[in-house]
Amino acid sequence: MSTLIAVLVPLALVILIHAGPASRRVALFLAPWSPLLLLWPWLTGIDLAMDWPLLGLRLGVDATSAPLILLTSIAWTLAGWQANGQVDKNRAWFWSGWLAALSGMGLVLLAGNLGSFYLGYVVLSLSAYLLVTHARSNEAWRAGRIYLGLALAGEAAILVGVLMLAGQLGNPGFDELLASPEVLIDSPARWFLMVGFAVKLGIIPLHIWLPLAHPVAPVPASAILSGIIVKAGLLGWLRMVPALAADPLILGQLFLVLGLVTAFGGVLLGLTQRRIKTVLAYSTISQMGLVLIAFSVLFLAPDQRDAAVAIIGLLALHHGLNKAALFLACGNQPGQTRLRLLLFALPAISLAAAPLTTGYLAKNALKNSLDEATPWTWLDPVLAVTSLATALLLWKAFGLARGLRSSQPDRIHPAWPTLVAAALVAPWWLAANSNLVAPLSSYVLFAAVWPLAAAAAIIAVHALLFARLLPKLPEGDLVVILDALLEQRAPRLRFDRTAPSRRFINFKPARWLRRLERQQRQLPLAGLTMLVIGGLLWLLLWAPGWL
Repeated sequence: MSTLIAVLVPLALVILIHAGPASRRVALFLAPWSPLLLLWPWLTGIDLAMDWPLLGLRLGVDATSAPLILLTSIAWTLAGWQANGQVDKNRAWFWSGWLAALSGMGLVLLAGNLGSFYLGYVVLSLSAYLLVTHARSNEAWRAGRIYLGLALAGEAAILVGVLMLAGQLGNPGFDELLASPEVLIDSPARWFLMVGFAVKLGIIPLHIWLPLAHPVAPVPASAILSGIIVKAGLLGWLRMVPALAADPLILGQLFLVLGLVTAFGGVLLGLTQRRIKTVLAYSTISQMGLVLIAFSVLFLAPDQRDAAVAIIGLLALHHGLNKAALFLACGNQPGQTRLRLLLFALPAISLAAAPLTTGYLAKNALKNSLDEATPWTWLDPVLAVTSLATALLLWKAFGLARGLRSSQPDRIHPAWPTLVAAALVAPWWLAANSNLVAPLSSYVLFAAVWPLAAAAAIIAVHALLFARLLPKLPEGDLVVILDALLEQRAPRLRFDRTAPSRRFINFKPARWLRRLERQQRQLPLAGLTMLVIGGLLWLLLWAPGWL
């Protein structure tokens, strides 16, 4: 029952927030600490199975979810502690989204079957919209629209995949799903699930919601969006897109290449930005590229599944704690004193994989795994260059952090240094318990030092390099391009050459899309459209097997 309590208590607090002033005070007092309830099922290992709620509810903890439960318990609690002292406006709006998202994330983490996971994922995705739009400014509404559009598109793809699997297996547990390779290998459901979860994970080119959502969200919300919520997509991959022995090698190679593109693309786009939270958002995109590289090992060497899952968990815990600490720094005026700059620098150099940091630990485990899974010797230097690229991006973030100061400085909120300390310790503890701590050697240390030395040399001439070679791109990259295309007036098309008035017609894509959107708001037309789309999906996916 403790597993169910961890999911239901945040929802109960949402109800209390809207029940009256007295109950709201109680709910807001308890809200920051509610993530700690996830520690009880993680520590006790108690499972829960209930057949009566709709399709059945199965909750529990395993080796795949344990690192993410630890991450959520620590980072979500400390971010909530800071939010309780810093978020003053629209508190009911913020805490409703915060707690509902926590409930959805808790269900995602504890889910043991297909239906439970999907329910939690939907609650998480929709609730996060309240965090993105908390400021209620034009910029926030725009970011919220783009986030919600991508989230719903991802949900649609995931729903198609879930229904296809459910049509053949019912509501299977994840062990049963992994034990049904004959169903998975022949089903296009895996492709729908891969694309749908990639939206939340922020893989290029589905990343565009991240750099728009972070600048407008409150600092604690950015910490959980970037540090924790993106990992829901990763868990979806691990649960519903398992690697199979019959998978072609090219599938693992595809994930590997896409991971490298995301790792380097996130850095290049981040270097063109001006706001610190946007730079950190692009850093998250880049780090998710490294997670995708680790995910590719599952397909490149299916016999190493347990080791690869442990490395992915270590990468997720390391990134989540350090990135959440960097975002919490943005609410503590890090440029005010040298101590605050040091607290900012510690997680930054860890993400850059400096020697003896948790980033070094996770990156070294990833390199060893790739060495065993592939014969490609070029991967080691390429992964080292990702550390160089990350160091350049976080140096830019450090420079922006030095400008965050005030003539009337606030006191450091205790949640920030506490999270920095947790980021220094927790990944080492997890690595030690997972046998991922490799012995030190001069070669390994040199492989960790030279990328940072090269980054330092580039930083020495960074004014010349960054000012002349890198343009200043607006936030959102692909969104800006699409906006420009939609709002651009198309070339005039003359339709009557003989008419003396020389009448012309103009076509604006944006105007046409707005008209289409207004029409789709009419319920009969929207329902007819859904029926047509559903019929087409049936013809494409099911009918060929019947003919």
